[in-house]
Amino acid sequence: MAYPLGWSVRLQVVVRRERWPGGSRAGAVALVYPGQMVEPDQPVIRLKREERGEELGGLLRLSLPAVTRKLPAIHPTSAHHLSDTQTALAVPALGEETVPAGLRGRVVDVTARGGVVIESPVVAIQGVLGAGPQVAGVLTLWQALGNGGSRSVQPIPPGAILVVPGPLSFLLLRHALNSGVVGIIASSIFLRDLEGFLHADLLELVNSPGGEDLQSRLPPLTIMLTEGLGSLAMPARLLQLLSCYQGRVALLSGFTSVRRHALPELLISLTAAEAEALPRQEPDLALVPGARVRVCSGDYCGRTGEVLSLFLHRQRLPSGVRAQAARVLLEEGEVIVAALSCLDRIG
Repeated sequence: MAYPLGWSVRLQVVVRRERWPGGSRAGAVALVYPGQMVEPDQPVIRLKREERGEELGGLLRLSLPAVTRKLPAIHPTSAHHLSDTQTALAVPALGEETVPAGLRGRVVDVTARGGVVIESPVVAIQGVLGAGPQVAGVLTLWQALGNGGSRSVQPIPPGAILVVPGPLSFLLLRHALNSGVVGIIASSIFLRDLEGFLHADLLELVNSPGGEDLQSRLPPLTIMLTEGLGSLAMPARLLQLLSCYQGRVALLSGFTSVRRHALPELLISLTAAEAEALPRQEPDLALVPGARVRVCSGDYCGRTGEVLSLFLHRQRLPSGVRAQAARVLLEEGEVIVAALSCLDRIG
C-alpha cells in the first residue's frame, strides 16, 4: 500500500500483509491455510526458539553511560485486566514460540519461509520514522502518575503496544523494554536518545541494504514516531483516533528504509460492522481551501491546521524567497503564510 500523503491516516483500507516477525528464522511452520479466516490474537506461525545476542552486523555501535535513575511506573489511562487475548500475546507456550496474526481477515497465501499473508480491512496510520520488526500487541494509552500517585489501576500487561502522546526519552524506552512492552508509538524523540537506545547509527540503519534483517537485531521494542526527531507533540486528532481503539490488538511495524521507500505503520483491523459503516477513503492531494494540512518545515514544523485561502501570486516569505503560498489557520488559532511546498495534506 502506498501512502502519497506526508502524514497519512486512512480510516478504512484493505491491505495484504505478510505476518513475519523478522530476521532469519529456522523452523517456521504456518498453523493456518489459504482461505482460512483468522482473528488478531490467533497464533498463525510456530517458530523454533532461538537465542538472542547476535551481533548487529555492520551497524555503528554507540556507547551510553549506565542509567540508574528510577522511573515512575507506567500505567494505562484505564484499568486493563489480563484477558485471554493479552495472556496469549504475552506468554508463549512452554518450549515453543508462536506468532499471533495481529490482523482479522482471510489468509491469502503462505510464503516459502513460512510467513502468512493476511488480507484485512484496517485503520492504517503511517509514521515518519521508526525502528524494529513487525509485532502484534494490545493498544494501550499511557499517562504518568499524578503528584499524589495514589490512583489504583492495573499495570500495563506484557505484550502491549504503548501509545505515548508526547516525546520519548531514553529512560522511558528502557523502562518500557523492562516492562515487557513490545511496541511503542510516540510523537518524537531526540536523536541522541534514539541512537543510544538502539545502539546504532540511525542514518546507517535506514540506508542499509539489509534493512529487515538488521531491524530484527535491534532491542526487542518496536518504535514508531508520528512526527520524527525533536520534541514535537502528537496531533490531538491522531491521539483521539488511537484512543478510540484502545484495548484492540494491532499490528505495528517500525521498519524504515530510504532505499525501499518504506515507512513505519500501525494497522488496526476493523470488525465487519465497522467496515460496513466506514466509507473507503481515496487520498486527495489537492491543496485547496478547507483542506487539513501539516507544516513539514520551518518554524512551524509539525503543526497542523486548515488552509484558509491560496494566493494568486507568489509571496515573499520570511526567508526572503518568493513562492506560491497559502494562508493557514493553525489548530492553536494562529494564522500563518506558508509555502505550498512546505505543506502536506492530511485530510
